[in-house]
Amino acid sequence: MSKEEHLVVKAYYDALTQHVKTLRKERKISQLKLANILGHNSTSFVARIELRQNQANYNLAHLVILAKEWNLGIHEMLPPL
Repeated sequence: MSKEEHLVVKAYYDALTQHVKTLRKERKISQLKLANILGHNSTSFVARIELRQNQANYNLAHLVILAKEWNLGIHEMLPPL
């Protein structure tokens, strides 16, 4: 992957993270509740993603679980390109 492609992908992950965070806050869901929905027991999982630490990201399985939990289509989980 070229440096330019890497920057594009990073920017998209940043936008995806912000989009999921916005959806979470609109639903008044805490980081702990979101972590629990995704099968984790502490806020550190979601906090690392939201703070973009250690290249932590949501994956497709996470997005499918959240789409189902929030009654959204999977396409609604993705920010525009």
